[in-house]
Amino acid sequence: MNDRALRADARDNRAKVLTAARSAFEELGPEANLREIARRAGVAQGTVHRHFPTKQALFSAIAVDRLKELAELARALDTQEPPGTAFLAFVSKTVEQARQNRSLAAVFAGAGSDSAVQTAEQEMSTALETLLAQAQADGTIRDDIDLADVHAITAALLAVDAYPASSDTDRSRRITVVLDGLRPRRS
Repeated sequence: MNDRALRADARDNRAKVLTAARSAFEELGPEANLREIARRAGVAQGTVHRHFPTKQALFSAIAVDRLKELAELARALDTQEPPGTAFLAFVSKTVEQARQNRSLAAVFAGAGSDSAVQTAEQEMSTALETLLAQAQADGTIRDDIDLADVHAITAALLAVDAYPASSDTDRSRRITVVLDGLRPRRS
């Protein structure tokens, strides 16, 4: 087999590992092990280790992808929706994705701390900060809220699942109550 085919094979294996890891981390969170990821990818454990020397390196790669997707979501909402709607939709969608994805929830809890994750977090935070500033300028979000507040509120919304609602309607109502607190007070 020539080098070019080997490189293509290696790229394919890396993509398989990333897809399997994303699935395993979404389902199991950071507790997913490399043996399970290799099984899901249909490759040997050594293949996983060749591409990602540690589980943290693999988790970080997935976290970076997820954070970049969120930054892209924020930018897309910014162009498609009015400022307040875009901001609230971003927070709501982020919470819903994290609810269904244990690895994303772990990222928000600070599970990833390497430089690539920090760079992706900054990219996502910058996009979110733009949404927040525009919503505040529009008067739809309180002007005393800052990015740290948004991160804390997002974490609080993720904690809602610690007290399961009796239905999705009840859960949505709880989230709406929290998000309503971001709106300016009515005189």
